Amino acid sequence: KQWYQRRVRGASINSAQYFIKKFPVVLFLQTRNRDGARTESLLQKLRWRYDLPSDHVVTVEVDGGKDGAKLYQDLVKLSGVTSFPQVFVNETYFGQYHEIKAYYTNGFLADYMLRGIGKCPDCENCRTRKYSSVIG
Repeated sequence: KQWYQRRVRGASINSAQYFIKKFPVVLFLQTRNRDGARTESLLQKLRWRYDLPSDHVVTVEVDGGKDGAKLYQDLVKLSGVTSFPQVFVNETYFGQYHEIKAYYTNGFLADYMLRGIGKCPDCENCRTRKYSSVIG
């Protein structure tokens, strides 16, 4: 198993919607953004805790250039937010670092994320079932 956070540069694919539909958890950030690194760390902890494959939690770097600008415009249309980081879980905008930290702390983020990928944390059946596919 690969235990790294999967990172994708937005240069070749300039549609935020593509990433949001393809992957259950998507973090959009800018390089060298402290809150982005903190958010990435929280999501990584969830990946490790629930033994999720690397393609369930994806980080997309949105930086300069024409493609980065297009990706940024798509994100603003989808979330209404103009700053980073931005997290989408199961195609739903979840917030930025402070919201994600609160949802992480109270367990809501893990519950929502696990339900979306078919592993409900409420029942014993779901706790023992392995992840079989990515929502898409």
